[in-house]
Amino acid sequence: MIKLNLEAKSKAYELIKQYLEENVSETLAEKINNGVKITKDNKTFINKKDLDGFWRFASEEARKTAEKGARGAAVDDATVYSWAIHYFEEDSIEGKLYNEDGTEYKSAPPKPATKTETKPQPKKPENNQATLFDLFSLDDNKKEEPEEIEPDDEELDDEEETEEIEKEYEQEQQKIEEKVEPQNVQIVATSTKKVVVDTNTGEVLSDEQIKKSFDKETMYMLYTILEGKMDMR
Repeated sequence: MIKLNLEAKSKAYELIKQYLEENVSETLAEKINNGVKITKDNKTFINKKDLDGFWRFASEEARKTAEKGARGAAVDDATVYSWAIHYFEEDSIEGKLYNEDGTEYKSAPPKPATKTETKPQPKKPENNQATLFDLFSLDDNKKEEPEEIEPDDEELDDEEETEEIEKEYEQEQQKIEEKVEPQNVQIVATSTKKVVVDTNTGEVLSDEQIKKSFDKETMYMLYTILEGKMDMR
């Protein structure tokens, strides 16, 4: 029986090794024991396979045969043994790689990703054309301001005319008061009304005395101030 350089770590491994030793050809035994030369990345390596690699291969094959959604697959012994023959016989299946001097090949660790400095992109020209959305936004944020109502020209004229009349009336009243203050009479305001008093005698003049003592213009001015009424005929 052919002896194979395979390490059996468990009972299952032992069964696979036993099957291979009883069924492999001398050519396949040569491949298993000494490996096969392969070319990779323009370099020559020795490709050697072991039972650990086969077990990973068998597990993957079993997963492929499992029904969708199933957690496992039932595989008979004959299928597993056929997978073992195929795994060690197929040169395209890669196991452990060794350099030609017998040392194990270790691939170079991947280079850390270099941080590429991103250049600041030039600012795109701003689009100043207003869109519908911009217009809606402006309408929403715009505060309603009370409309300023300009006064009508006619209203201004009326107000100015009224102010002018009041001013003229005040001026006329002042003139009247100045004229109706002769040296011998004085208008005195009592608690109830205004009266004309003779400054020489202190006598309050009656309407009849006023009519006899002053002309019509003076009487008119006196009674305008006194807010009295009298017949001027």
